[in-house]
Amino acid sequence: MGLIYSVFVPHPPLFVQEVGRGEERKCQASLDAYHEVARRIAQAQVETVILVSPHAQLIKDGMTMVVNKTIQGDFAQFGAAQVSMSFASDPVVIAEFQNIAGVVPIQSSIDHGAFVPLYFLQKAGWKGKVVLLGMPLEQPEEYGERIGKILEDLPGRYAIVASGDLSHRLKEDGPYGFEPAGPEFDQFVLRTLQRDSKKLSDLPVDLVERAGECGYRSLRLALASKEGAPEVLSYEGPFGVGYLVADLYHSSPLPKWARNCLLTYLEKGANTPLHIPNSTTEFKMRRGCFVTLKQHGHLRGCIGTTEPWQENLALEIQHNAIAAGTQDPRFRPVRIDEIDTLSFTVDVLGELEKIAGPEELDPWRYGVVVRQRGRSGLLLPHLEGVDTVSDQINIAKEKAGISGGDPVELWRFEVMRHYE
Repeated sequence: MGLIYSVFVPHPPLFVQEVGRGEERKCQASLDAYHEVARRIAQAQVETVILVSPHAQLIKDGMTMVVNKTIQGDFAQFGAAQVSMSFASDPVVIAEFQNIAGVVPIQSSIDHGAFVPLYFLQKAGWKGKVVLLGMPLEQPEEYGERIGKILEDLPGRYAIVASGDLSHRLKEDGPYGFEPAGPEFDQFVLRTLQRDSKKLSDLPVDLVERAGECGYRSLRLALASKEGAPEVLSYEGPFGVGYLVADLYHSSPLPKWARNCLLTYLEKGANTPLHIPNSTTEFKMRRGCFVTLKQHGHLRGCIGTTEPWQENLALEIQHNAIAAGTQDPRFRPVRIDEIDTLSFTVDVLGELEKIAGPEELDPWRYGVVVRQRGRSGLLLPHLEGVDTVSDQINIAKEKAGISGGDPVELWRFEVMRHYE
């Protein structure tokens, strides 16, 4: 099954009720979001959590991995010795990770950067194995990519939990005082996650250092492990430290269904009946959608519908997946021997909303439809290289064959992007 979940969470000890003793309620948004991501991981039946902590033993070159058969710890240092936990390690994952250059095996207990997320997972009813990694100080993307590839080839159900706080310098009365780089760093992280997470590593080193963070590299590692559509669930900093809870990636059945539909068509033809999955209510709703195929990172086909034409979303995806693979005029039809080289994404469209003008658009949040005298052009949101509203509108006009200066009606819509 491979990697099915990836999240980023903070780790202040006061989030643990027995430590906070009521103070944790000042961070209610973070607590609610924390409980939500823990619930999602438990509900997804994750078998092993790979936890990346900035408070584990760190080394200058490489990263550490705890290889104890059982990892355990308590919160005695924070005045709550009664709060203790113990988890079995995953020997299969540990054996595979030991083949990664730079991974150093160590014996250790659970540090507080790992303890806090595990506390919330346990509260959510999760019971599984844990692999504890120390955050790499250099090249987090390289380690993330390698970890992601290893997990993809393993049969279990895995989640990466990246632990870390953002800037510790948001307020004068915070633990490290105020530094202008603190809010600047946090806002960059939030904005980049919501727009183009691949640019997260673009920050100048000196700004990162002045921000006083402890989760930047954990976050980058998790993002590199698997491409997803990050969802910020909460952000706040009531104590002068930035607390971010984000769902970075989760596996969806919709792209897998799209892959199966195209594969079955190529193997057996158009009239082969398919059993529609009933494991999710998403398949049963009626929505327009786009199916996008990529090969080695490059577009290989994309066909979609702005409004539903089929009885349900499962059939909508089936139609568009086959069309994307065989009828996109920009590409030759997909051959059956190419299927394993393709990645599938499914964009499910929300309701179209007519708007008064460009000021109501945001190319990262909304897709756009332009209409004029029977002509119509659509552009999805969150596309690489489309950074401004004017770019978005002009490209949509071009697709519709509408002259650049001609007035058009504008419609916007939101999209939920689903990755394999």
